[in-house]
Amino acid sequence: LILSSNENPLGPPPAVRDAVRLALADGKASGRYMFHRTGSMAEAIAKRYGVRADQVFVGCGSTQILRAATQLFTSPTRPLVGSIPTYEECAGYAALIGSPVTGVKLDAALRLDLDATLSAAKGAGLVFYCNPNNPTATVHSGRATNDFLDALRRTSPDTAVLVDEAYQDYVSDANRSTQVPRAIEDPNVIVARTFSKAYGMAGLRLGFAIAHADTIRRIQMWEGFGDIPWGLPALEAGLAAVQLDDSFVARERARNTGAREFTRAFFASQQRTATDSATNFLFIDVQRPIEQFQRACASRGVRVGRPFSPLLTHARISIGTLEEMQRATAVFAGALAAVRLAA
Repeated sequence: LILSSNENPLGPPPAVRDAVRLALADGKASGRYMFHRTGSMAEAIAKRYGVRADQVFVGCGSTQILRAATQLFTSPTRPLVGSIPTYEECAGYAALIGSPVTGVKLDAALRLDLDATLSAAKGAGLVFYCNPNNPTATVHSGRATNDFLDALRRTSPDTAVLVDEAYQDYVSDANRSTQVPRAIEDPNVIVARTFSKAYGMAGLRLGFAIAHADTIRRIQMWEGFGDIPWGLPALEAGLAAVQLDDSFVARERARNTGAREFTRAFFASQQRTATDSATNFLFIDVQRPIEQFQRACASRGVRVGRPFSPLLTHARISIGTLEEMQRATAVFAGALAAVRLAA
């Protein structure tokens, strides 16, 4: 049972799977480059999110967007600022190209520390703002995020912000905090989204950025106007996914929430505390070095997430179906008992 990579256990919805099958059924079409359809995916995403097609860049998952933003906005004199821990992609790219990386500790609730980030961001090239944050699963409200961005404009007006909203579809309505409306107006704000999570398309590699048209042009010039980082199956899958109505995401959010809260209750019964999750995973203090817990789970057939320094007693556990989590919690009970005995 794989609970280590924050994937959707159901995979793509039926309409998406049908679109992929249909695309591959035409052998001639799948043997051709898709240059003539480069704009169709951006147009479909733009319609879905109420923006213009020139405010959308389609990438290979959200990975391509994170890499491009890091390369465009950081330099040896313009550091990347990000939380510790957060998703490591941007920090890894920054280090690779010689841009300094400034890490900011999380607050006491394991959320992004906005005041400390604001202070560290003065003169920075790019702030990586993962909301909800991976791996801690915590989220800041739209109001808190807007206040942070307003303050950053005053203190460091040339600093760009990459808002990673990979898990935004799992956030409850009360705390929904997408920055898409701001991004299309502010050239220094980029929103990264992905079809890998709620839409179950991790293996198809399709994501997108929404930003000001001038910022999208910069990304296109860097990445190449003619390049298509995704193939025909991903194209057809994405076109089918964006045509699904809001009820699909609502059902997926409800399914995930039920399985997640069942799992949280189990850990509470074991006196293990999880952060306030707004995602399809939990971040739990198992009170032992995470490698011990990982090994104990793996020996019982369940894979959980890797260590995230410096929170080395915390396990990131992806949420499967309710049935899978019922099986998994029995394994977790045995693993917790095993690490207690080992200790």
